Amino acid sequence: MARAARELHSQRQFGVVVTMVDQYLETAALLNAEFGLPANSADVVRTVNDKHRMRAATLDSACAQVAHGSVRNATDLRSFAGRHDYPFILKPVDGSASRGIVLVADDGTLEAAARSLTETAAPGSRWIAEEYLSGPEFSVETFSTDGSHHVLAVTEKFKGENFVEVGHLVPARVGAADNAAMAAEVGALLDAVGLTEGVAHTEVVLTDTGPRVIETHSRPGGDGIVELVRLATGVDLQQLTFDWLAGRPVDPRPAPKARASATWFLTPPEGTVTAVSGLDEALAQEGVTEGYTVLGPGDVVRPLRSSDDRGGAVITVAEDPDTALTRARAAAGLIDVTVTPAAAGHGRPVPR
Repeated sequence: MARAARELHSQRQFGVVVTMVDQYLETAALLNAEFGLPANSADVVRTVNDKHRMRAATLDSACAQVAHGSVRNATDLRSFAGRHDYPFILKPVDGSASRGIVLVADDGTLEAAARSLTETAAPGSRWIAEEYLSGPEFSVETFSTDGSHHVLAVTEKFKGENFVEVGHLVPARVGAADNAAMAAEVGALLDAVGLTEGVAHTEVVLTDTGPRVIETHSRPGGDGIVELVRLATGVDLQQLTFDWLAGRPVDPRPAPKARASATWFLTPPEGTVTAVSGLDEALAQEGVTEGYTVLGPGDVVRPLRSSDDRGGAVITVAEDPDTALTRARAAAGLIDVTVTPAAAGHGRPVPR
């Protein structure tokens, strides 16, 4: 990919390299630096993509601190538990889509987590332990210009098994004070990591003592959040990004007449799919703007361990958040995925 970009740039110079995929963000940043193009530096993107580097960047900043430590084995995990007690979170430093997140709740789960580090983790993988943040979870969608961070929306999140997100709602149902506190915390985090330009998606837990950042990304939020923001606020994050990259004036302010938008994901039980029905009925419901399923007869529904294990989703709009969420959950409930227990070695994987 990098070679192709260099060849293209030599033939017809372009203004900037951009991607929306985590694994290519650093490559894009390195190419921008090589070509002398305006964008966040490769070091900034590397810090954002590496959860341990991100935490280290906040140590001398205005951010509220979250206890954390790099861990490689059972000894490191026990040491972290001794300093910070249970529960705590274990996750890959470069993970996304909720992959690999483990709640370490006690000595027993610690030993199981330690075995996964040494026995099943990919060679060279790195892990971070962090204090468990208790409270409702949100994401703050921002666009930055010359170091000024503009909040476009706050997204309310809903979690299923293994911390996998099963729904989103824009705008989040929180008061003005909490909105302002989350915006301030996210601004402090983006300042700490050095992000000055473009879109960012930052996940936050609203704890009893105020907002705490889980992680941030120098790209738009996934799971259709870009569409939720567009439907609810009138701001098109992708168009905003393209206009910024093209040097055109950008206005990240939400539209005066805001609505609400929600998405709800299909999470059928494990097994082999025998039938899928109800999608047309779901699409016909009031407020539903789109819906889909990736499942068909013969597919195997796996345990819900990452965003990839969900079976589809619906998106809705309404004049208020409660109605948008109710519509999304109801429409998703009309899509029936019939499964039977999957025998080992039978059925084909769900297409992703």
